[in-house]
Amino acid sequence: MPLLDGGAKITNYIIEKRESTRKAFATAVTKCPTTSMRIGELCEGCEYYFRVSAENEYGIGEAVETSDPVRASQAPSPPESIVPIDITKTSVSLAWTKPKHDGGSRITGYVLEAQKKGTDQWAHVNTVKSMDFIVKNLNESEEYIFRVMAVNHSGRSLPRETKHIVVRDSTSLPEFDLRGVCQKTVIAKAGDDIKVEIPVMGRPRPTISWQKDGAALKLTQRTNVEATAATVIISINECNRGDSGVYTMTAKNIVGSVADNIFVRVHDVPGPPKGPVNIVEISRTFCVFSWEPPENDGGVPITNYVVEIRNTTSQTWNELSTNVIRTMYKAIRLNTGSEYQFRVKAKNRYGTGPPITSEAKVAAYPFKVPGPPGTPNVVAYTKDSITIGWNEPVSDGGNEVIGYHVERKERSGIVWYKVSKAIVKGNIFRSSGLEDGVAYEFRVMAENMAGIGKPSKASEPILALDPVDPPGQPVPTFVNKNNITIQWTKPEYDGGFKITGYTVEKRELPAGRWSRANFTNIIETSFTVSGLTQDTAYEFRVIARNSAGAVSLPSDPSDPTTCKDDIIVPRIMVDAIFKDVVLLKAGELVWTVVHPKVENIFLKVNKLLEGNEYIFRVHAVNQFGVGGPLESDAVTINDPYMLPGSPRNIEVSNIKKESMVLSWESPSEDGGSPVTGYIIEKHDKEGVRWTRCNRQTVTDLTFKVSGLMEGHSYEFRVAAENNVGIGEPSSATVLYKALDPVFKPGPPHNPRVTDTTKSSVFLSWGKPVCNGGCEIQGYIVESDAPVAEAPAEQWTICTPPSGIKKTKFEITNLKENQAYKFRICAINKIGVGEHADVFGTVVTKDRTEEPDLDIDPELRKIVTINAGTTLRLFIPIRGRPTPAIKWVKDEAPLKETAQLETTSSYTSLVIDKMSRNDSGKYTITAENSSGTMSAGVVVRVLDTPSAPTNLKIKEITNQSVTFEWQPPLLDGGSKIKNYIIEKRESTRKTYAAVVTNCHALSWKIEPLQEGCSYYFRVLAENAHGVGLPTATVDPLKVSEVPQTPKSLMVTDQTKTSISLAWEKPEYDGGSRVLQYLLEVQLKGQEKWNNVNTFKTMEATVSNLNPGEEYLFRVTAINDKGKSEPKVLAGPVMAKDLVFEPDVRPQFSCYSVHVGKDMDINIPIFGRPKPAVTWTKDGAPLKFTTRVNINNTPTHTTLSIKEAATDDGGMYVSPFQNAQYDFRVIAKNAVGTVSKPSYNSGPITASDNTEAPKFSIDPAFSKTIIINAGETFTLDADVRGKPLPTIKWFKNEKPFENTLRQEIRNTETHAMIVIKDSIRIDSGVYTLQLTNEAGTETVPFKVIVL
Repeated sequence: MPLLDGGAKITNYIIEKRESTRKAFATAVTKCPTTSMRIGELCEGCEYYFRVSAENEYGIGEAVETSDPVRASQAPSPPESIVPIDITKTSVSLAWTKPKHDGGSRITGYVLEAQKKGTDQWAHVNTVKSMDFIVKNLNESEEYIFRVMAVNHSGRSLPRETKHIVVRDSTSLPEFDLRGVCQKTVIAKAGDDIKVEIPVMGRPRPTISWQKDGAALKLTQRTNVEATAATVIISINECNRGDSGVYTMTAKNIVGSVADNIFVRVHDVPGPPKGPVNIVEISRTFCVFSWEPPENDGGVPITNYVVEIRNTTSQTWNELSTNVIRTMYKAIRLNTGSEYQFRVKAKNRYGTGPPITSEAKVAAYPFKVPGPPGTPNVVAYTKDSITIGWNEPVSDGGNEVIGYHVERKERSGIVWYKVSKAIVKGNIFRSSGLEDGVAYEFRVMAENMAGIGKPSKASEPILALDPVDPPGQPVPTFVNKNNITIQWTKPEYDGGFKITGYTVEKRELPAGRWSRANFTNIIETSFTVSGLTQDTAYEFRVIARNSAGAVSLPSDPSDPTTCKDDIIVPRIMVDAIFKDVVLLKAGELVWTVVHPKVENIFLKVNKLLEGNEYIFRVHAVNQFGVGGPLESDAVTINDPYMLPGSPRNIEVSNIKKESMVLSWESPSEDGGSPVTGYIIEKHDKEGVRWTRCNRQTVTDLTFKVSGLMEGHSYEFRVAAENNVGIGEPSSATVLYKALDPVFKPGPPHNPRVTDTTKSSVFLSWGKPVCNGGCEIQGYIVESDAPVAEAPAEQWTICTPPSGIKKTKFEITNLKENQAYKFRICAINKIGVGEHADVFGTVVTKDRTEEPDLDIDPELRKIVTINAGTTLRLFIPIRGRPTPAIKWVKDEAPLKETAQLETTSSYTSLVIDKMSRNDSGKYTITAENSSGTMSAGVVVRVLDTPSAPTNLKIKEITNQSVTFEWQPPLLDGGSKIKNYIIEKRESTRKTYAAVVTNCHALSWKIEPLQEGCSYYFRVLAENAHGVGLPTATVDPLKVSEVPQTPKSLMVTDQTKTSISLAWEKPEYDGGSRVLQYLLEVQLKGQEKWNNVNTFKTMEATVSNLNPGEEYLFRVTAINDKGKSEPKVLAGPVMAKDLVFEPDVRPQFSCYSVHVGKDMDINIPIFGRPKPAVTWTKDGAPLKFTTRVNINNTPTHTTLSIKEAATDDGGMYVSPFQNAQYDFRVIAKNAVGTVSKPSYNSGPITASDNTEAPKFSIDPAFSKTIIINAGETFTLDADVRGKPLPTIKWFKNEKPFENTLRQEIRNTETHAMIVIKDSIRIDSGVYTLQLTNEAGTETVPFKVIVL
């Protein structure tokens, strides 16, 4: 506490702080009643000065300040571990690791203590700055415990103790101290660095080896192992999921070996879900699809899936759901016919993984529209209707047909008209309302749930006619083996038109179809059907057709008739000459007549015997007889076509373990008919039969035989085929074994240098084009000596002799700036193949490379992200030397919360909790000594919009406010849908919505309460919600400018001043009138000059020129502005007024109780100012201490204190002819009241009278012209003694109040108001003023146009 409290009790202490690097103090605590306080929220490791000030009721006193800065730190945490490194019979070597946390202050040293077994006392050993120490002079065979404590400026840490240690020369089995690794498990996030330090004990010092998942740990630039005196350290930089596993460390010394495991788990975002995305169900408005969980879950459970959709006409993906738990999702509200793609991303607590994308699918039913129905056919017809039928469509599209639609058109028409009003159930439809004799065509469309399919083929044109009766049943009249003649009767009714022909149809029994038998029109009622098959039964029917085109139904079918010749007993009819013996000479031929009467010059001779030889001769015959013969050569009857010959020169090539390729030449003879294909057959040596290789006929001259069994031997043959049949196969090939060829591999493909340093070269290559028929076992890389040292090539193997498996290799330990040559060979089980040389010589030197940014194609588009989520931009980088990376947003630095990470191979930007303000262009610049490269990523944050801008008040009235604004600078990545306008009264704290769906950039808010003050604000709304508001800063009063002040009049004037008075406006505009502006205009001038502003309704204008005439006007002002001015009726001259004295007492008789005071105040008038004297009962009034007179310029006052009975009487003012009666009533202390005294007598009081006068606007002295629909006012100022009565007349008739006409008179002002004027309001309006001194009239002539 202060030594001096200032004479008052200390009530409070104020504590302030400042960092040692700053000069200004900041208040830390303002209310501290005690003399101690803990100051929190300090920056660890920073130094602070503090000062304290005492406060009493008189104020804050002087401060006391710390002289030295105080570091905000604490004692460090204990060292991580302490282990004995070496033990002898007199000493112990100890080592420990530094604490995890230094407490915010640098570690200054370590305190080492020891304790003997059996004692509780700890002995100080030493204080050291290093992290190891040898404790000497110990007793042999004694058992000790050691502990170490870290020390900083804030004090000592808690101790870290060793196990019990026996001091003696000994060997010990190695031991790992894994107490610092929780459950032997290390968990890290992908991209983080892992460093695990494990204490190791054992004597002598053990050697440490590492394994990962049972195999030797490969040390790389990322993975490294380090050993110290007491610990072993494993480091993994930028870990990834591949670094997860079981790491085994083995410690070995002469005593033995010990192995222990640590488990490394690297957690990352999950991989893509396992595909493909299966479309489970799809319809025109929804799609159900599923997927499998990702094979790589990132090391932690999958929390949910993010499902997105994209219309294939757009590049933008939209989120359907971000919280899908199952591996199935139903996307709804799809647009029918639109094509969509879906993608799914798995999410765990580390973020969202890459997506898997579905195939594009059209939102439609899983089935199609049905195919076209069968061609419609006529079922029945009349002259005004046709009934058609049809077959169901071959394909129903996968969904049941629910009905049909029928269309028709005239044969000569083009446009099809739908004739089925509703969907047609069934396969028959009757179309009525047709025109007689007109031909119509019909077509049908089927419909299922997917829609209406394609139309059928159009029917044959059908005439709308009455039907023709069918002909009579046909009857066979002649039958032979190939022909049948039938006959029928005409139809009973020909449809009103002549029968013009018939159609005959036949059907082969028992299951044949009806087919047309005639191809020309039949006019008769009989017809011979030819071309029939012998011994086959037939039925026949006939259809009639008339001249109008009407076709009858088929007749009844005929009885079944078998096509065969009538059997007749054979008879031989020979010429008479052959009845006797016929003698022929040897060698003569026997001629047989083939046909006795041939009218053509050709003849086909049938029924000849194959293989016989024939000679033919022809005789010409005329009316005179038979002429001589013409003989032919001998002809042998044989078939002209034969089977083809055998294919030639069969070759087998491209032999593999599963296939061989055959090729051959076509046969030398095709048998008179072209070869149509070939049949290939194979024979397995171990089999018996030949098997066909080709299912379909082969037309080429090559064929690949597949499906062979590896190691089996095969022979092949080929047969040709023509229209006659399959010819003889070719002779079989030799046996071929189905094996892949095996030989040394070819040279590796495209060997190249991928990188160089000053001591190494990186090579890569592709696999050989030919692997020699077996697997590549490895590759050998060779190099030659530097050219300068060995001019002749001396190739040295750089890889192990057995080769390497990978197709890349680093050659190390090379000399800087030397030229080398390299070559690579592939190895298979046959041997080392041909080498491939790396082009040119390679110089070992560090490469320089311009920076390159590998921007993902998705990042080149607009990156869209939801507000509140995390933005992660990952960009691989390249460049030599490693480029410096700089990020900016819209040419400005990134905000402080942005997390940047940059390595030699990539840079990443992470921004948590994205908002609309984070939208913009993020530019990354990579720069090194070789150049600079920049790239931009445009990020759009889907958020609610920012506040609208430029809110302006456009108009304010007494009941409304109109304002306008501009759209927000940030629309939140989505189009502004509408604006929300809210208001609140200035006396309230909450806003109320006025309109929630405003699409314009301005709005008129009404009705509002007049005179109230309001705050207003506007909020923009987009698809993501309502954004920030923009509000008026100050409250707005709902009001307007006031109306014109009323009845401006002159109240007084002198030769240098004029006094004016006026009445307040009838309507103040909803806001209080603040003041009045008075202006003056000298007669003859146009300029108005401001006199002053007044808060009262009277003013005196002084310093005027005597004799000048002045015009005045007054304007009311409120917070919204000025009203229209009220102008004085006419100019006023600055001159002194002279008029007789006048008094106007309120009463002629006054009464007062005895002992009470009385004041009689009487107004006085007169110019110049009249002298005032008083008399009582005709004698001058005597002034005493009780009776006194007080005069002012406008009043005279008689004062009587403690009135007595003798104060009664008649008091008279000499310039006034009014008389008064006075009487007095006495009252004593008890309260008794006397009777009134006698009256003083009647006194006549008469005022000076003045005839009525008026003042009007000069404009009213002329004809007043008003436009129809306007409101006009007629008024005048009125005066007179006594005040006159006011009456209004129109066209000499009394003026009365109506809905449109209103009289607004006062004692000193006459006014009428006519609203929405019309033609009948034209006329002469008369103002009549009347008092006892006279009558005055004022005419107003009004014309309404």
